[in-house]
Amino acid sequence: MLAGAVAVSVTACGPLGGDDTESSSTSAAPPLTTTTTTAPTSSSSTTATGSTKNPPSGSSVLTSSREYMASTNNVTISGTVYDADRDLTITLRSEGSTGGLLSTSKKAGISRATLSVPGGGTMETIIVGIDHYVRVNKEWLEVFEAPDDSPMRKNTGAWVKVPFDDSPLDAYRPQTLLRATFYGESVTPFDAKKSPASFETLDGEETYRVAIRKAKGDAQERILWVSTAPGEPAPIRLSYGEGERQSVLEYSRWNRSREDFAKPKGAKVMEDLSSDDF
Repeated sequence: MLAGAVAVSVTACGPLGGDDTESSSTSAAPPLTTTTTTAPTSSSSTTATGSTKNPPSGSSVLTSSREYMASTNNVTISGTVYDADRDLTITLRSEGSTGGLLSTSKKAGISRATLSVPGGGTMETIIVGIDHYVRVNKEWLEVFEAPDDSPMRKNTGAWVKVPFDDSPLDAYRPQTLLRATFYGESVTPFDAKKSPASFETLDGEETYRVAIRKAKGDAQERILWVSTAPGEPAPIRLSYGEGERQSVLEYSRWNRSREDFAKPKGAKVMEDLSSDDF
């Protein structure tokens, strides 16, 4: 099952550590402060318009961005994740509720995810509170080497309801993806202090570019782009790896993503289904 692969890949790239029990009552992130200068300095960068500014610290960008995410209700996450175990790239789109980002509850929120792999394999998930549904095709089961006696092989192309407890589908919810990436322990606040920020134009817009670096060890550098919009330091893109092994996740439609997914009609309930079955 892909859940482990995506969870490992995303957690490994997490740009901000912290206590998972941390809570926030922030309704909007505090503004980030930059300083206009008359001449470049060693910590400054030149924007596309020619003005020179000192960017805020990478640590402050990451902190403000995390506070912004905690105040949002929904998001769309899309892109590609490289699975080193199978040497293939997975295309992912997950949209819907953040489910109370700092909450440990898996019962809140409505979301939908679609994943695809080379060869035409696809998996779709719909989560409405405690009701978790999945649909896969034959090509997906072949790529992930599902057992011959897997009940999913007799239900390809059909929606199946999986047990809520220890649901493997939880890995693809926006809430889980954001927590694993921005609230995990893979990068600590000490790492954030080692991560410099600069200005960079991305898709025609000025952004903060943060080079996420480990304070200890030789983990690969990750690049995070964050919006410079006042009071809305939303993550825009996260990239790590190189060439064919590169993973890129894009974050969009903050507080505007869909949350109206309906439960599939006629879904078959499978009480004994495990992640190994697909």
